[in-house]
Amino acid sequence: MFLANYRHAHSRLVRGIHTILGDKTVAIFIATVFLSTPLAAQPTAYISNQLDDSVSVIDTATGSVVETIAVPGKPAGIAVAPDGNKVYVSTPEAKGFAVVDTKKHEVIAKVTVNDGTLGIAVAPDGKRIYVADWYKNTVSAIDADSLQILKTIGVGESPSGLVVSPDNRWLYVANRISNSVSKIDLNTLTVKQTAQVGTHPFGLTIDGRGERIYVANVKSDDVTVVETARMKPIATVKVNMLPYATALALNDSRLLVTNQDDGSVSVIDTETLKEIALITVGTKPEGISTHPNDRHVYVANWFDGNVSVIDARTLKVIDTIKAGEGSRAFGQFMGK
Repeated sequence: MFLANYRHAHSRLVRGIHTILGDKTVAIFIATVFLSTPLAAQPTAYISNQLDDSVSVIDTATGSVVETIAVPGKPAGIAVAPDGNKVYVSTPEAKGFAVVDTKKHEVIAKVTVNDGTLGIAVAPDGKRIYVADWYKNTVSAIDADSLQILKTIGVGESPSGLVVSPDNRWLYVANRISNSVSKIDLNTLTVKQTAQVGTHPFGLTIDGRGERIYVANVKSDDVTVVETARMKPIATVKVNMLPYATALALNDSRLLVTNQDDGSVSVIDTETLKEIALITVGTKPEGISTHPNDRHVYVANWFDGNVSVIDARTLKVIDTIKAGEGSRAFGQFMGK
């Protein structure tokens, strides 16, 4: 679809220049443009397939899997480095995470962290990786260059989803059993504040200004909206059964929430904080992430082993891409 749109725009551009400048000048213009400005590659989605011990690499231009990377240890969480050169994949059975080189399409390092790795995130500057331990109720901060643990921080019970603020100042942690979200000061690597949310929070998303976090509460079937400055809930939005993870689109005007138990995605208007649509996707949708174009949202369907692509403007599924068995992709899985 993206390639087709590009070709259409290119064709119109050439016809317009031809009319104004003539054949010879057009030929020189086209040669200059295409020799000096190579076409940029479309962003890539990295989908962890927990039951296949693999990661599917999806070319978003063609809507197809172009590579399958072996990642032992039941891969679950995903975090793509800001420069797109590495992907960090939590591996619960291997007690840590794998580092994937996105150019070589292979695992280049394995890091042992703890017994219950699931949630994983990378800092906006790419210098640190954060990994949650589901069993020990901690989050480890890891240096991205040395892959050494800098500090392990105690949080609430069963930490799961992690997200770093856009200014790289704060780390937010969803504590499932504690029904809370911890706010960690990344200068001191200590917990600054804790907010109570709904029942069994799991995935969470922060807006582009770092002012709100949206927390999916699995057991209370709702989303808690938390003001980050005061760490106070400002709204609770009812969604469908077992909301798992969240993603923002269209300049943060739409929040999309995967509902595991009914194979759907709820769409919330972030101004009115009301659900405005319910979109049917695959069976047991879990991970969700937004394409850099801010319009197309990708949803990993656990039981179907595929990925649904949603157009956030039309609120329709526009593509379904086969991945691997147990497609989970918990975290920020969209790369450059």
